[in-house]
Amino acid sequence: MPAARTTLNARNLEALGAARLAELLLELSQGNAAAKRRLRLALAEGRSAEEAAQEVRKRLRTIDQASTFLDAAKRRTLLTELEGHLATVTGSIRTEAPAIAHELHWQLLELSEGLFDRSHDGSGSLSDFFQRVLEALPATMLAARPAPEAAAERIAEALMECNGYHQLDRLVGLLAEPLGREGLEALRGEFRARGTPERSAVMLAIADAMGDVDAFAGSFSAEDLRRPSVAAAVAERLLAAGRAEEALATLEGVDEEGLQWLGAVVRRPRIEALEALGRRQEAQGERWQGFLEDLDAGLLREYLRRLDDFEDVQAEEEALDRALAHEDPAEALDFLLAWPDLRRAAELVLRQPHRWNGEAYGLYGPAAEQLEAGHPLAATVLLRAMVSFALEHSRPKRYPYAAQHLLRCAQLAQRIDHWHDLPTHQEFEDDLRVRFWRRIGFWQEVDGLQMPSHGPG
Repeated sequence: MPAARTTLNARNLEALGAARLAELLLELSQGNAAAKRRLRLALAEGRSAEEAAQEVRKRLRTIDQASTFLDAAKRRTLLTELEGHLATVTGSIRTEAPAIAHELHWQLLELSEGLFDRSHDGSGSLSDFFQRVLEALPATMLAARPAPEAAAERIAEALMECNGYHQLDRLVGLLAEPLGREGLEALRGEFRARGTPERSAVMLAIADAMGDVDAFAGSFSAEDLRRPSVAAAVAERLLAAGRAEEALATLEGVDEEGLQWLGAVVRRPRIEALEALGRRQEAQGERWQGFLEDLDAGLLREYLRRLDDFEDVQAEEEALDRALAHEDPAEALDFLLAWPDLRRAAELVLRQPHRWNGEAYGLYGPAAEQLEAGHPLAATVLLRAMVSFALEHSRPKRYPYAAQHLLRCAQLAQRIDHWHDLPTHQEFEDDLRVRFWRRIGFWQEVDGLQMPSHGPG
């Protein structure tokens, strides 16, 4: 068909011939500096890796020296160009001249600090790009095989001078393989020579990369190890090294006061340590306690999976009843919906229908959607809570959503035969109109929706 020959694809463009394509590219690049740079880079790549590297190096230097603020449009344009440079460095240049690619890769990565300084990366696109640059660096290092001491010095300089936005925090872990033990030792020496504390993030990362559990644990004082988060981090590494007794001893030294707030942090490594030591009943007790305290669905599933047939059914029923009686109704609702046990979730909502704080729209919106098919009254309670909150606290930005919630209440009312002690939909809406008649923006939103005619509800 004639139309197919005008479709923009590689085959149709090839049919134009090299001469015609060259004319078109020159025409399209007129007044477009980015297009001209891309064409020059393509020409350089066609000649040699060295010439391509020269083009990339020159452009990266120009970008590094610039100081103008990068708004969203400029940032998008620059990122497109930088993606092209990354592809060139990790493609043809790395294949033909890995040592040159290695130098350019670092030059590209070290642009990050300056670019973050002169832009607002609200979308995270700049951060995402430099994470891709970071993730591609190990392959470039493996291809280039720099001397361990030189590589260690370069990494230390980058982390000391170009990590103001924590964009290089993963560097040590990613480069553990190309550095090898010799390189990691050299890197540790570089930081020690600079007076870096042993408990600093980078020294801990080096210890992790080397699998040096004793160095990691030895970075902390006895007082540090009484903190749940520190003890858990050390215990996890001891467990990975097959040292369960030491891991459990570390966890048992945690400060009791800290456990009141962060007990969940040490629970999983404690369970793992108990299992490794063959103390399975104690591990089960930890799982059950963790479920009761935190309504941790993962721990409950692990607990049930280890019970005999039929015992698990009875234990699950008991667990779900415990969840229903949990002291935090929002946590209980979240758990029951996720399990899922919609019957108990609806029962929880209707037990005290006036206690639900409509500010928690992130929970109540999805909860109402889950409940409305089989439990329309419970769904209505949650929808009403969100409507009432928006009006009582005068939240105009929520009015469009609140109006939609009120519409959904009206629709659900058609399926509700027994309101128990709750007002019908008509009574609820009439009360809102009396109490909040001044919320004109909300009522305009409501009037713009097609409300169903009121039946019995």
